Amino acid sequence: MLTNGRQVVSMDEGWRFQPDAANLGEQGEWQAIGLPAPLNVTVPHTWNVQEGLEDYRGTGWYEYTLSIPEEWQSCRIRIHFEAIYRDAVIWVNGHQSGSHFNSGYTAFEIDLTANIQCGVENRITVKVNNSNSDQALPLGNSFDWADDGGIIRPVKLIVTGQTAIKHIKVSPEVQFGQGDNKATGKVNAEVYLCEPSAAATVEIGIFKDGERIWYEVRPLPPQTMTWQLTDVQLSPVDLWHFDHPHLYRLELTLREKEQIKDRVAVNFGFREILVKGRELWLNREPVRLMGVEWMPGSNPVTGLAEKQEDLIAMLERLKEANCVITRFHWQQGSELLDWCDRNGILVQEEIPHWQQPDEPDQNTFTLALSQAKEMIADHSHHPCIFAWGMGNELNGQSEITLRYMEQLKQEILQLDSSRLVNYVSNTIHFQPGTDATGAGDLLMWNDYIGTWHGDLDEHEVIKKIISDYPDKPIVVAEYGLCEPIYEGGDPRRTEILLGKTEIYRQYPQFAALIFFSLNDYRTQMGEDGEGKLKQRVHGSLDIYNRVKPSFAALREISSPLLLAGAPVWHEGELEVTLKCRNDIPSYAVQDYYLTVSSADERVSL
Repeated sequence: MLTNGRQVVSMDEGWRFQPDAANLGEQGEWQAIGLPAPLNVTVPHTWNVQEGLEDYRGTGWYEYTLSIPEEWQSCRIRIHFEAIYRDAVIWVNGHQSGSHFNSGYTAFEIDLTANIQCGVENRITVKVNNSNSDQALPLGNSFDWADDGGIIRPVKLIVTGQTAIKHIKVSPEVQFGQGDNKATGKVNAEVYLCEPSAAATVEIGIFKDGERIWYEVRPLPPQTMTWQLTDVQLSPVDLWHFDHPHLYRLELTLREKEQIKDRVAVNFGFREILVKGRELWLNREPVRLMGVEWMPGSNPVTGLAEKQEDLIAMLERLKEANCVITRFHWQQGSELLDWCDRNGILVQEEIPHWQQPDEPDQNTFTLALSQAKEMIADHSHHPCIFAWGMGNELNGQSEITLRYMEQLKQEILQLDSSRLVNYVSNTIHFQPGTDATGAGDLLMWNDYIGTWHGDLDEHEVIKKIISDYPDKPIVVAEYGLCEPIYEGGDPRRTEILLGKTEIYRQYPQFAALIFFSLNDYRTQMGEDGEGKLKQRVHGSLDIYNRVKPSFAALREISSPLLLAGAPVWHEGELEVTLKCRNDIPSYAVQDYYLTVSSADERVSL
């Protein structure tokens, strides 16, 4: 029996791995199929950065042995995979206990209770396959990032009482007052249980900066599977903002007859983000934002099996570049999003529907909606996520694609009505008014005029888009230089960054710019390098996180502050005048500090 209601055990250490190119293993048994000795590995793990397996797509086996103590005899025992790329079947002591197909970046859990044995060693076996698939998203080999196979994110064992929380969907609401404009907050939540309880209570605590600010005990209705937490009012509240990422924590404790059965804590934040005409508003302020897209999984040492320190190193680069908004072509892990919550980065997280099929059908819709449900269920509490993305670079000029995006958006809004929903287009410059990106809350445009899109007149294209959508904000979701297809190197990359940014700044309809990309990135369709070094040279950092000259240009052009003239000495005092930009980026700057350096000393003001 557990005394604190929940124990979470890391299962990252102690795995064994074995490739199985002939797919000989069956029913979780792979020791006797004549393969070489398995390797001892640590999860997250991918075989596609190992020597000899860089280009291997097929079956890999993982095995883990664990002892379950006798005191867990009456407990519920689950295993949580943050992500396996891609198709996975899981056995426990030779019994198939679960599977997860067609989605390689979303988290899933499997209840092991029926097949686990207490007081003895247990064997967990996982069969993974990363072969190209026409039944998954991303489809086949159409996508522009690495397809590293394996258990690519952390694994945890979750031990609770039989009455346990499966997951919590927190829905904070912001209410703005009159005059002083101080905000109050309302907390609603849906609590999903593993099984109904005959009689239980829920202790509810809300915390800010480690201090409990609200507490109540409520009965859990008998035989319920979904419990609604409503009408929790907090006043005033500190709003989440990329410059001031204030977080709260909701903690729930389930009790049956005074015994704690489960305890779960979820971080969340209060913030409002919405579209008003041609403007994007954050917490009742119109904002124009500068961002950059980072392609994870690009360091050839780790591939997509990045550890937390790898993720943080790249996210710190993103913030160092003064960028506050980004997007990901595929779903990310909780550790990455937790960092964005704590440090202030706005994120559009997307279903990995990349180019193919260019005219989606009902099968594609079913796959996309399934992934949307998993993504939203797992990540809806993250205040950093401001929008869900439905796909990237399909045939946006097709009416089929437009109707598909309209239908998918309505389904996503049923899952989460508090965020924006968008489709990213690389075709809006043809006939803007009929393009599928119009189905989204924002027009999201991958602009490669001058390279992929030919030598069009940038101003004419922009004016046509604005004419067709006079009351809708535009976000440039990608712009940059892709080598080696297009020449010019980093000097041309800087030229594109500076030149296009200055054009966009001339039009108030542009709400955000996302440069592509922060880094050169590993991709299975890369034109440069081989094996685990196969890549596209598209970034201001190389694949080892080393800066190029264009990084300094990105950092400077993304600053919300400008130096108004040269610093001057006046009567023994140094006078420095700063001003806020009024184009892109443009937002209120509060609680910043200025560091002045000279050859002799460094002073912060």
